[in-house]
Amino acid sequence: MRNPGLFMGGICAQVVASVNDSYSDSVPVATPSSFPPLERVPWNGWWTLLWAVLLFFLWQMVMGVGLVVAGIQQGAFQGDIEKNIMALASDGDVVGLTAFVAIFFVCPFCWFLGQLRPGFTGWSYLGNLRVTWWHWPLWGVATIACSIAFDLLSPSVGVDGPDESMVAMGQSTEVPVLLYLGVGIGAPLVEEFVFRGVLWRGWRASALGLGGTLVLTSFLWAVLHVQYPTVIICYIFVLGLVLGWAREVTGNLWVPVGMHALNNGLATLHMLSL
Repeated sequence: MRNPGLFMGGICAQVVASVNDSYSDSVPVATPSSFPPLERVPWNGWWTLLWAVLLFFLWQMVMGVGLVVAGIQQGAFQGDIEKNIMALASDGDVVGLTAFVAIFFVCPFCWFLGQLRPGFTGWSYLGNLRVTWWHWPLWGVATIACSIAFDLLSPSVGVDGPDESMVAMGQSTEVPVLLYLGVGIGAPLVEEFVFRGVLWRGWRASALGLGGTLVLTSFLWAVLHVQYPTVIICYIFVLGLVLGWAREVTGNLWVPVGMHALNNGLATLHMLSL
């Protein structure tokens, strides 16, 4: 006679097995196919031009508000207002502080424009490829070489010394660190984020290509410095070509930022020594 315990145990095992079967993967689950990678398409040439205009107005608005605040604080809107405003515009402390504050408005907006593009992050759009260590001293030497070459050639092209605007800023500053923060750090960050960042990425992928982008960004950057004589503007254009080439070769925005900061830092030390 069959053992009743074994018989009942077998029945229970069959019941448990049938319950488990009802939750088992008896029907294959369809796995979704992998999505194709997002195509990294920068802003086209016309959109990039629009962003250039907006960035310029944002930048100038920050500088203008800073000038107005300084004018109110120093009573520049009394008496000869035009003369007072011109004096403020060449005051080393005011220029330095407003140029430094512009970092916190223009640079995040540049990052945000890159973040909006599919397949990009804000930093990858601006340019953040890994750079081999020797690029830093190499491009630093190239920057210093450009500065020395200009100093040697400047007497032959009619430039006998620093521009009057540089002399005025150096002599008017009462807090030298403010002038250095603005000219040596603020201006390089803001200008490179715009010209070798947003504008470079969009125009480099357009019909302009490398040559057109290199010339156009350097030209616009040079024209931005209209307060200087033509000879100095030409030097800025040449330096812009070097900065753009560094951006192209390294794929990293921070290389031209460092070069620009080195160039401006040396110029600021020179201004403060006048």
